[in-house]
Amino acid sequence: MGQGRKKTPTVIKKMQGTARADRILENEMQVDLVNDLPDAPDLLSTIGAEEWYKVTSQLLHLKMLHSVDLRMIEAYCNEMSLYIECEIDLRKNGRIDVFKNSNGDIIRTQAKPYVKIKNDALNNALKLACQFGLTPSARSNISAPLTTNNTQINNYFD
Repeated sequence: MGQGRKKTPTVIKKMQGTARADRILENEMQVDLVNDLPDAPDLLSTIGAEEWYKVTSQLLHLKMLHSVDLRMIEAYCNEMSLYIECEIDLRKNGRIDVFKNSNGDIIRTQAKPYVKIKNDALNNALKLACQFGLTPSARSNISAPLTTNNTQINNYFD
């Protein structure tokens, strides 16, 4: 039997105008917002660090970056960098290993191990990305805080 619909956080219910006393969880977990852009973790490669700044700056701007989420964002950035690094290697060295006998005849061919690593990294990154609204379909399910032209101008000068 299914578990039913995922629960919607109270903040989102209030934004959508659907917050009712019977729909609000009394002791809902509250986590701290991050107020300043955090530095990229040392564990990340250059590609991962670039992704880190792209994602964290966007979530910070939307006031949706929480301190408890930073490790999961790090995992997402690491998976994306692994995906990109494998793709770069595959483009440079080819995607297929060819095995030949001593006469030079082809015995068999197979995909290089980096193909599976790349595909697994992309699948892992997509699963994590959905948790943060980093895919188009995930964004359609998230109600972000409203910004007006006045708010955008004020944010520009911050």
